Amino acid sequence: MNKSIKILIVEDEPLIAEDISGFLFAEGFTHITVVYDPQSAIEELEKDNADILLLDVNLNAELSGIDLAKKVNNDYHLPFVYITSYSDTPTIREVKATHPVGYILKPFKGKEIAAILEIGYELFYTFIGKPDDLDMTRLKRITEQEMTQRELDVLLKVAEGKTNQAIADELFISLHTIKSHLKNIFIKLDVASRAEAIVLLNKIKITP
Repeated sequence: MNKSIKILIVEDEPLIAEDISGFLFAEGFTHITVVYDPQSAIEELEKDNADILLLDVNLNAELSGIDLAKKVNNDYHLPFVYITSYSDTPTIREVKATHPVGYILKPFKGKEIAAILEIGYELFYTFIGKPDDLDMTRLKRITEQEMTQRELDVLLKVAEGKTNQAIADELFISLHTIKSHLKNIFIKLDVASRAEAIVLLNKIKITP
């Protein structure tokens, strides 16, 4: 992995933040920025100073780490890993809804953080990644209504991970019709398969 990737640590406790930074430097990472609040994180993001983020869930600020993650998803399309002491069911549910590439419970080990960052970074940029010009052209095809309403209905069901039969049952149409809609959708999005369509939907943040 490229150890020069830009890592942005967002942690409100300075001692913990410095520990994490030290661990990562020891593992060979060279471009690490530490901030202690969401607003400073946004300022760094505006300067394009992050390829991946480490977010504390509780930042003791107006915005939580989860709120910041939602903004990252909507505005910056970057991968992030949560680092927190919370493992209760409500927190996990909120965290899952933001689609992080990793979740680390305190106390942690330096090598653990490095490994999860490496895996999350590779996962995101290999299989999801930032939308490129081609992706945005495909998005334009969706938003400019080149798709019929029924095709959009089917596409959103695909985004939910539903099978063809499940989509047919929920929309009260035949399996043959679903397959026909999918064929048209794939042509309009310039993808060859359901898997490619889902990757594209993840990139351009089209979710049900």
